[in-house]
Amino acid sequence: MKLSTEKNSGDEVATRLVQTAISLFGEKGTSTSLREVQRKAGVLNEAAIRYYFGNREAFLEACIRDISKRFELITSIVWKEFNEKKALHPVTTADVSTVLVKSFYLFLLEDKASVWLMARMIREESDFGQDLLIRYFGDFIWALEDEIRKLMPQKAHQMVRMHLFLAINNTLNGMVDQDLLWRLPDLEGKKSNFRLDYEEFAKGFISYISAGIQAG
Repeated sequence: MKLSTEKNSGDEVATRLVQTAISLFGEKGTSTSLREVQRKAGVLNEAAIRYYFGNREAFLEACIRDISKRFELITSIVWKEFNEKKALHPVTTADVSTVLVKSFYLFLLEDKASVWLMARMIREESDFGQDLLIRYFGDFIWALEDEIRKLMPQKAHQMVRMHLFLAINNTLNGMVDQDLLWRLPDLEGKKSNFRLDYEEFAKGFISYISAGIQAG
């Protein structure tokens, strides 16, 4: 019983470190010190991250693994809606774009820091960060690519992949940077902040992403 209790305690500490790191890395950047993560998590042992994860890269991978599991729950719901629609009538590139945009938007509402960290891994962790994202989110990416290929069989596979990755990058960073849009003045210049309701924002975003995917 003692061994089981110690294991559960260790799991709880490791989980707390990952959750704290996602929050701090997402908000401040992946260069945030591991010491600050441990302090914020309330873990006094300065060797805790090395003990539980080995090194910084393995710790970052644990964070991305945690994010991917929660993101998969969101995408499973969105894919279910897509497949139900597909069973009733032909789908379009806008429907595929909806899967992409809606998945990230719903995840943003659930955990903004996780989406921010995904974007930072591309910007701040170079090849290592990008390889991690492809490894852990590949199933989602390849499923999107497969649907686009079915819809656009005449389009070269190289262009499908390139335009899809541009769409993913635009969606991810667009979600993270959307606050910039709300800082713009309104169209009459009378108010300090530009505003769109959710439906207008989603429709415009999906239309933009869909147009990029359909490009020749």
